[in-house]
Amino acid sequence: MTSTTSVQRLDILRVQVRRHVVDAHLDIPLNGPVVTVLFGPSGAGKTTVLRAIAGLDDARGCVISLGETTWADGARNRVHSRNRQVGYLFQDHALFPHLSVAANVGFGITRGSRRERLERVNEVLAMAAAEHLIARPVSTLSGGEAQRVALARALAPQPQLLLLDEPLSALDTPMRVKLRSDLRRILVTAGIPTIVVTHDRAEALALGDQVVVMIDGQVRQIGEAAQVFDRPADTDVMRVVGVETALPGTVMSSAGGLTQISMSGHVLTALDTSESRPSDLPAGSAVLVCIRAEDVSLEVGESSTRGSQRNHVPAVVTQVQAEGALVRVGLDAGVHLTSAITRTSAQELQIAVGQSVTAVIKSTSVHLI
Repeated sequence: MTSTTSVQRLDILRVQVRRHVVDAHLDIPLNGPVVTVLFGPSGAGKTTVLRAIAGLDDARGCVISLGETTWADGARNRVHSRNRQVGYLFQDHALFPHLSVAANVGFGITRGSRRERLERVNEVLAMAAAEHLIARPVSTLSGGEAQRVALARALAPQPQLLLLDEPLSALDTPMRVKLRSDLRRILVTAGIPTIVVTHDRAEALALGDQVVVMIDGQVRQIGEAAQVFDRPADTDVMRVVGVETALPGTVMSSAGGLTQISMSGHVLTALDTSESRPSDLPAGSAVLVCIRAEDVSLEVGESSTRGSQRNHVPAVVTQVQAEGALVRVGLDAGVHLTSAITRTSAQELQIAVGQSVTAVIKSTSVHLI
């Protein structure tokens, strides 16, 4: 049997889905081992789009093509799901409870001799770090083990496209964190273009090469994962991707990507170094200043990092809240700011409510809408 890395890759998956509240149009390039994440809140239409690509629902209202092959024409004509060569990982694993792990993984392999099929089962189980489970009954698997087996089963027939619906949502937090990096490694190793549905920001950033943001059934932004999360296209996307600080400001000057903004008595500098940055903004323009909590560091006492590439904003700590490995700090700077720092940093700085600090924000971390 052919190895996973020799899977034929077609150029573009074109998707138009107009069903119920969903009106989504997107083109996804598939010319490499690229993981595309459909990201957005619950009810945004992500799973509807994924199921339409897989051919699992009524095809009316769906126009879908992969390369030169039309899978659905918007009416009743469609290629049946079994003929699309798509691997689908369901949110609840959907393993056959009466079959062993080996039988589950081998279920969709229809080519090759018995020996070749068994070799393929072993190959994908090893890829998913689950080869030790091969003889186990499915009923004895933990949630993490079942997820690995379900992924191996989706990979086994060597699909030309892999679809994962909230692949880690059914797991507890420690297992989800562990499997996140493993899943990215598995997908890259398999070399199969993959579309992942998730509403989890950390998951989207860890898994995705590119992100498609969906809100209220529509595609609102597409781009590289870091670019989308750092530079949301509008206020709706900003809220969905979790930008904690969004404050009104006025442009004082703008040239060469360097913009000075007046914001509630403070003057901030924003530096856009991206190749696709918009034109310089006219003085007096109203903007929304967007800053991620992770991009706000804190200093106590005299600052040691003064410079034109950093903004320094005096503030008073109003809230300290531990969140796992991070501490979220609320700040009153005449406007509300939020900082997310490590527990170690919070302890070293002895951060406490009422303390005077300086919020330090790189100019490249200030995004303007």
